[in-house]
Amino acid sequence: MAHGEFPRYVAHTTLLVLIAASLAGCGNPESDSRTLFLALETPPNKIDPALAVDVAGGQIVSLIYQGLVRFSPEGKLEPDAATAWEIEDDGHRYVFTMDRQARFSDGSAVTAGDVVSSFERVLAPRSLSSRRWVLDRIRGAGEFSDGKTASVAGLSTRGDSTVVIELAEPFRPFIELLGMPAARIVHANSGPATGESTDSIPVGSGMWMLGDWRRGDYVSLVPNRHHPEHARNIDEIRYRIIPQAFTRIAEYESGTLDILKIPLAELDRYLSDPANSEFIQSRPELRVLYIGLNTQRGPLKDVRVRRALNMAVNVDQIIEVLTGGRGVRATGSVPPTLGGYEERDAYPYDPQGARRELSAAGFPEGFSIEVWQRDSPDGNRIVEAVQGYLREVGVEVRIVKREWSAFKEAVGQGKVDAFFLDWYADYPDAENFLFPLFHSANVGGGGNRAFLKNADVDALIERSHALTDPEEAWAVYAETDRMIYDLAPWIYLYFPRSFVLVSPRVLGYVYPALYLGEDFSTIQKN
Repeated sequence: MAHGEFPRYVAHTTLLVLIAASLAGCGNPESDSRTLFLALETPPNKIDPALAVDVAGGQIVSLIYQGLVRFSPEGKLEPDAATAWEIEDDGHRYVFTMDRQARFSDGSAVTAGDVVSSFERVLAPRSLSSRRWVLDRIRGAGEFSDGKTASVAGLSTRGDSTVVIELAEPFRPFIELLGMPAARIVHANSGPATGESTDSIPVGSGMWMLGDWRRGDYVSLVPNRHHPEHARNIDEIRYRIIPQAFTRIAEYESGTLDILKIPLAELDRYLSDPANSEFIQSRPELRVLYIGLNTQRGPLKDVRVRRALNMAVNVDQIIEVLTGGRGVRATGSVPPTLGGYEERDAYPYDPQGARRELSAAGFPEGFSIEVWQRDSPDGNRIVEAVQGYLREVGVEVRIVKREWSAFKEAVGQGKVDAFFLDWYADYPDAENFLFPLFHSANVGGGGNRAFLKNADVDALIERSHALTDPEEAWAVYAETDRMIYDLAPWIYLYFPRSFVLVSPRVLGYVYPALYLGEDFSTIQKN
């Protein structure tokens, strides 16, 4: 396609209108007035803090289980099962005071011992958790996981009301890790995290508890009446599994879905409709889209080639066509809403300059590469646009589409030249965009799928870990991101903004900055 341009995707078809009209005829039963109907694009794999690894599972886990801390809808850290905490010994020790009102859904109190047993459940030798890294900075965690010790040396209690966590080395974002699903608290009587029982889940102390789970159909949550802040205006949250965007739109327009994440192709239609526009909420996402470049493979080993590929792609045009100009161009991996973000000059769109760089690197006639992706409407359009732009500078791109498991395995093993991917924040800190994605300890499956290996980058990231002052850490983050951007391990694309349409019947909903930041405790439905 000339200049990498591509037509807008029009999702609102005659078929969609017919589906919506059909569903609208069903009406809403009166009994649904206290049920909040939501949609998940993919079903949760596990509803167990130790085993949940997907966004859908994380959303459900964050409602059923408390952590010592949690994230507010604005993405700020706040107390949860702990009422207060102190950071001592230059960041080596964390002391948490438990909330004496916290109760599991069976009515039993949440104690400091439950916290210790929950963490050891994740770290245990038999555990199948792939999220041990959330807690592995605790002193003695490795020895415990290897079966060398009977307990984790850095975990202790002072009676039922105080938990003490000691780290092997200071790590400033550790408190944020404790808001993640893997650090959520389950009843001490919960079994091991082996996934042997697929239908039972541990007892939690969150605002909600599992009501019903019809795999592939829906997940139903009901209030935990023992939680002091439990929802009093909603009797049920029903997450329906609806993979197709057409169907989600039709369900919302028929009144059988209460909140709709708007596909970008439909955004202008909803924004231009006064009946809908006042009910739209938006947030910049803690997410970055990029084309990863395997820095250890073929021509991509040369930084001049990688910079040339960035110069060859008109990212501003991609943003304009795909998002209507609502995305923010990425000149690094750290999103603009996080400390450590720094405005800097982007690689210019300069096809002639790109050709000169390729010639200087020894590729005057260009070369061929494969770009792998998972099949998706937005991803298809982005990769096809990049393909068109690179063709203009002599780089031929063959697009390879694979399902997620095959894609992930090939990319993680370094068998792929380049790949289209995105990265969601696990916690709202720039460290989560730097250490997993670019530290040499994480090459391959650890997150550094560009196989970037740079001692200076590693040193800066490690330096940031020991800094307790946020401003100092943010300065180091910015320096690190700047250095990585100059090394061009990606074709940098953009930070997206997402939009949701909230039914006029729903009051009190706040679209969260982080998917873990919902609790629905203040929701009312007319």
